[in-house]
Amino acid sequence: MTDQKTIRILQTIEKYINGELSQPEIDDLWVEFLQNPEYYRLFETELHLKSLIKEGVKPNFTHDDDSEVNEPAVSYLYSYKIWAIAAAAALLITIGLQFFAMDEQQTRQQWAITSIDKTEMLGADLYRSDEHDAAILDIAINEALALAYDDETILAIERFREMQTLSPTQQQRIRIEMNLGILLYNITAYESAAVHFQSVTEIEEADDNFIEKSYWFLGNAYLNMGNMTNAREAVFEVYTMNGRFQDPALTLLKKLDLQLGNIPPDEVQ
Repeated sequence: MTDQKTIRILQTIEKYINGELSQPEIDDLWVEFLQNPEYYRLFETELHLKSLIKEGVKPNFTHDDDSEVNEPAVSYLYSYKIWAIAAAAALLITIGLQFFAMDEQQTRQQWAITSIDKTEMLGADLYRSDEHDAAILDIAINEALALAYDDETILAIERFREMQTLSPTQQQRIRIEMNLGILLYNITAYESAAVHFQSVTEIEEADDNFIEKSYWFLGNAYLNMGNMTNAREAVFEVYTMNGRFQDPALTLLKKLDLQLGNIPPDEVQ
């Protein structure tokens, strides 16, 4: 069902509950109820049920020529009366909450970075590799990086995942985990991306710049996942590191604190 039709039905149901519908309009609404059984699955509450039943609003199922609908049809439709009325009340609440949740999700997505620039990915410094196996893996990292730059994202992800099984050094692991996190974030696989960003923050040999970057991307991944608390923790780590992401981290931190109720609205500057 389209958003426009959903909104129209919601408006009609609200008028029904407020007693603002004519008898033909009530009949049409009941037809909508019976033609869309998914609304009945929204039946979760009996709010307003008693007041609606007391009103005694009963559809008049007649043809345009005022001839009566056959008895089985009337009986079938009337058997849904109480259920449909309750579903109408539940529909207002449940779909209303769904729209509210959608608004919240859109807000979170607006706060989070849409995608991560590929220039944030890390290549290997080949001249630092002394061992033969390490040098081969460094070359593989840069080859996978080249694939990512050529928009061969899925193939690049597969290559980096293969490298995880080849006993990389700590420095190589930093690059593999960071690059996987970025690539997965950009295809909206936020949960998987968060795992890789978290891994970088736990590597003792990781440079502070890499850790700050990982926490920033981790916070944004959590934000897209709807995990506001973890997002706030990660973004706070970024803010305390006084690096290049400190300013956007502070801006996002204020929004998260307001959303989480950590600061009252009148204190936000």
